[in-house]
Amino acid sequence: MNVFRYIMKRITRKADSNEVQNIVTSELRYRRLFEADQDGILLLNAETGAITDVNPFLVDMLGYTRAEIVDKKLWEVGAFNDIETNQEAFEALQKNEYIRYEDLPLRAKDGRLIQVEFVSNVYLVGGEKVIQCNIRDITERKQAQDALLKSEALLRELSVRDHLTGLFNRRFLEETLERELLRASRKQLSMGILMMDVDDFKCFNDHFGHAAGDLVLHELGVLLRGYFRGEDIACRYGGDEFIIVLPDASLEATVKCAERLCKRIRRLDIQFEGQIIEAVTLSIGAAVFPENGSTSAEILKAADAALYRAKREGHGQVIVAD
Repeated sequence: MNVFRYIMKRITRKADSNEVQNIVTSELRYRRLFEADQDGILLLNAETGAITDVNPFLVDMLGYTRAEIVDKKLWEVGAFNDIETNQEAFEALQKNEYIRYEDLPLRAKDGRLIQVEFVSNVYLVGGEKVIQCNIRDITERKQAQDALLKSEALLRELSVRDHLTGLFNRRFLEETLERELLRASRKQLSMGILMMDVDDFKCFNDHFGHAAGDLVLHELGVLLRGYFRGEDIACRYGGDEFIIVLPDASLEATVKCAERLCKRIRRLDIQFEGQIIEAVTLSIGAAVFPENGSTSAEILKAADAALYRAKREGHGQVIVAD
């Protein structure tokens, strides 16, 4: 039964003419507010869950006619994702005087999902429970929140990436390496570290210019991003120096990875302003946790010493830390 018609029937039986007039005026005022409200409003029979009334704003929001909504159950007009979810929600409405759902997706008649805030209140009309549901479209707010989260994620990504190579930067390495070492120690796993730099990199800058040097670093970054496993951490440590963290990698696996990388780098074809830049080679120092250190400082020092030996003894080779 329409709650307004029910109220009018009750009051005209019991009230005098002045009381009737006052209540009619109050009811008409409430009806105007109901119809003009810029939030959707549903009135439900608290016993059956049938919709007894709906305001024009909700009709427009969901795309149903009033006749398609009134006397239907809430789940029959597609207001929730599925019948089971809606029935559970209605049972909760029957037990509680106030319920609020935030970020609830409602399905319109045309199939669109509309993000809404759903607030319900239970009150008595003539001794019978009525459930009033206020439904606010928060699609724009949700879109703004999602855009903000994406923006924050992008800023975070930019803060840990090297802009030239696309690899992780030194800051990210310092944040991550200790955590990976703790994980390896806790699970009693080994972990490989490769420290490398470009042989005679100064010559590229001197001969071709700094733009060519930047191109070499960029192309190396592209190669390194696609060369390693998803769990490996490839970083530009500074200048032409790179560090690769290889979780769960043994000494043998670490060395083999480094040797294959040296061979792959030699086949890198880089052209600058129509000229092919001479073959790029890497010198690599390899160290492994826990054999070469138990802290990030120790293991990086060991890898750096091995890299220094590789640079001193010739180009394009891998030296393992003592």
